[in-house]
Amino acid sequence: MKTIKKNGEIKRVEDSQADTMVSLGGWQYCGKEEWKAIRKTVTKKTTSNLEVNEISDNLSDKKKRKARKENKRKKYESK
Repeated sequence: MKTIKKNGEIKRVEDSQADTMVSLGGWQYCGKEEWKAIRKTVTKKTTSNLEVNEISDNLSDKKKRKARKENKRKKYESK
């Protein structure tokens, strides 16, 4: 992958396509840092708002499994 730019427009393209665009279309090679600076970043949802109950050690195995299952359900519902 190569980073090229023309008139402020920055693109990441395959090597062969970049060679063609630079030789024919007036594009110039530039650093990847310029592309990284303008690209959109994806934000992830945080699970800090999710209320997950702590599973205590004094519960029976059946109740622990049920609590884990409930926590997992809540986690995936919020996504």
